[in-house]
Amino acid sequence: MLKNLLISGDNKRILAFVKFLISIDYPIHLHILNTDLSGSINKLISTVLCDQFNVSISDKSDYSNIDGFIYLYDFPENIKDDNIEFLKEKISNFRLSVNDIIEKGFTGTIILNGFRDDLLNYFASKFTGKSSNYLIGTGTLPSTLVLKNILKRYFNVGSSDITISTFGNNINNFISWSRSYIGQTPILSYLSDKNNLFKDDVLDDINYRLDVKSMSEDEILQFKSIKDILDSLYLDLPHIMDLSNLKLSNGKLSSLSSPVIVNNKGLYQYIKVSLSDNEESTLNSIVDKSDIVINEIINGSKK
Repeated sequence: MLKNLLISGDNKRILAFVKFLISIDYPIHLHILNTDLSGSINKLISTVLCDQFNVSISDKSDYSNIDGFIYLYDFPENIKDDNIEFLKEKISNFRLSVNDIIEKGFTGTIILNGFRDDLLNYFASKFTGKSSNYLIGTGTLPSTLVLKNILKRYFNVGSSDITISTFGNNINNFISWSRSYIGQTPILSYLSDKNNLFKDDVLDDINYRLDVKSMSEDEILQFKSIKDILDSLYLDLPHIMDLSNLKLSNGKLSSLSSPVIVNNKGLYQYIKVSLSDNEESTLNSIVDKSDIVINEIINGSKK
């Protein structure tokens, strides 16, 4: 039986996501809350090629049978970590959407993808009352997918042979090289080998591919990240992945440590990764900056 998912947010991104799901005949029933997309959806003749994927415009009054809610929103043209006014607008729009579906009986998992989705995730926990198990932002997952595939090709191994994580958020993050392995061997030991003639090539490729602006504009990369989350939640294909969820613990903002496991019960802490001192300091700095942005959004909204 197909799972039922709601989707709302940016029209252009929603339409692109629908086309992506059509192309892979993804087994879900997608209900679009943006009723002004009705004409565009009706023009998608390719939907008749799908045996499993189903899409419709929804304006129902009861969402108690809905399994999940995807909120897709855009990235600003000029990406800055503290784009306060842009974030205020996105948070306000998201709040209206999620409050409406909750009032109509929605109790499922919320999936977020867009600029600083870790921050929307944080605010969602405040105004929905949901635990972090049921609030999932894609965060640094696109970065990790790119990174693992570059290393997979470079070392000619399988994806499962590589253990590597990115920490932070989708605008400001870093690679935890100190806890990165191929099998049981640290990746740094390969890259530091004096006989390794390609080290600079692979590091240059990683730096080039992990450009924040380019990744934010690559919809296929963003959508494949969402698909991995949907697979885990609704197709019984659990994944261990890097996400960027912020939480308030004992009055202090902190980040769910990567990696986490996502399965049909939601998102759960997998292991507490022990970072190097420098990496721990970098992560704390990123979280502290997020705390400043959150306070600016809250205080600005009160004015």
